[in-house]
Amino acid sequence: MKFQMDDFIWSLFIMISLLVLVAYLMSWFRQNRLQHYSLPIRESNKGHRFYMVDMFNSRTYCNIEEIALTHGAQCDTCGVCVGDKNMNEANKKIPCKAASTDETIVRHHWVRGNLPAFSLCMVCKQECGVEMALVDLQCAWCRNTAHDNCAEKTDICDLGQFKKFIIPPNCIQVKWVGVKGNKHLVVENVKRPPIEDWSPLIVIANRKSGSNDGLLILRHFRQYLNPAQVIDIQDIQPEQALEWCRLLPTCRLLVCGGDGTIGWVLNVIEKLSIMNPPRVCILPLGTGNDLSQVLGWGEGYSGNVNVRCILENVEKAKPVELDRWTVRILHKKHFGISRPSKTYTMNNYLSVGVDALVTLKFHKKRESWPAFFTHRLINKFCYFTYGTKDVLERECKDLHKRIQLELDDKEISLPELEGIVVLNISCWGGGCRPWGQAEEFQKPRYDDGMLEVMGLFSSFHIAQLQIGLATPLRLGQAKKVKITLLDKNAPMQVDGEPWEQHPASITVTYKQQAAMLALTDQ
Repeated sequence: MKFQMDDFIWSLFIMISLLVLVAYLMSWFRQNRLQHYSLPIRESNKGHRFYMVDMFNSRTYCNIEEIALTHGAQCDTCGVCVGDKNMNEANKKIPCKAASTDETIVRHHWVRGNLPAFSLCMVCKQECGVEMALVDLQCAWCRNTAHDNCAEKTDICDLGQFKKFIIPPNCIQVKWVGVKGNKHLVVENVKRPPIEDWSPLIVIANRKSGSNDGLLILRHFRQYLNPAQVIDIQDIQPEQALEWCRLLPTCRLLVCGGDGTIGWVLNVIEKLSIMNPPRVCILPLGTGNDLSQVLGWGEGYSGNVNVRCILENVEKAKPVELDRWTVRILHKKHFGISRPSKTYTMNNYLSVGVDALVTLKFHKKRESWPAFFTHRLINKFCYFTYGTKDVLERECKDLHKRIQLELDDKEISLPELEGIVVLNISCWGGGCRPWGQAEEFQKPRYDDGMLEVMGLFSSFHIAQLQIGLATPLRLGQAKKVKITLLDKNAPMQVDGEPWEQHPASITVTYKQQAAMLALTDQ
């Protein structure tokens, strides 16, 4: 009986050991394998991608009944306009711009009528689309226009002014995947077209961002690019979208969103270990957009989407490198037990104290009332309100007594202050450039492997900095920053993500650089 019990225990031990080994190997494989994600593509036979229009802002005719419309539906990919009741008929009779074709060349995809004002025929160079009827044509690829009789003289489409940004439909090879009932098309391969300096632009946006700003941006870019390269991350994960980077020899990435979205996409690029990572440019949709302002992409989307202007800016943008930093948080032990350590990646800045407190209060309020915080002006007003409130409450008073700062392993003596900010970029707090010029310090850059550290006296000091009525407390520059929170909790934030931090040591060290595109010098 004893031998049987020993055999049972020994067998159980071996089984548990094997299970642990298998779990470890699976975990290692998931972390280290070369990941490939399927990139879904919309089937051309699914018809148009219609959206409802309450009132057309210019003279518009139905592509089915050829009558004038005041309201109706419009395809955001090819531009076909129809009355409310004619959408199904349009799907059957009028083909939409296809993301992939089997043809060896790209032909014009003509859409009749509703031409832009002052359109010129690409053949005879005379004005077209001027009659009060559904007449003349516009190509959904090259955006050129032509008279009905002139269009017969041209067939092959060169994709127009922005052809270097477009993935031609005849270059995309697709395949069916999945089982019956769940079969769908995915991109299998992309052939390189004979286009000089070809570097397609992949657009990533969230249709729910802002007050439908993301949705409008997606619609406008589908009209100019291949619809397959315009990605809504509500439908397709960033990992799947970035599969384009494996399929294409080179590409550029336009991320439409705030600093948080930019950081998220950069983390995905790093996670996928892409051999030839794309250069990232920005269409700012967030509240602060500090990184966007530093790189010259503007302080925020103004409501008018001028795709031509955006594409022209992308074309003339210069490649730059952005430093990225690792933030490691090791918590203090209590009764021999400590909280799990945490690791973050910082692109812009981190702060401890009063600056993070305002961000934390705003974050909590936005989580409880998400529908209210959809406009940049409302968000900035709420930031101002919380900052003004803290001027009276001073929740971070005497922070200097509870914190220790080391720059390159050298401890810094702190005066009386309520916050510490560690800057990787020169822009902070929604457009403020607090560091400025100082003879005793190097000019701040986002690609020099150096951090700038400054102190904040109060919320009132933050307000003064933002309107240029005060100078920061420059504590120094360093390649390594260590902040030790000695006792009590304190608000903290990294790139706009705030939380209540327990006593811990916070170390910031250099990680790597990200490939970006910038419109302006630093």
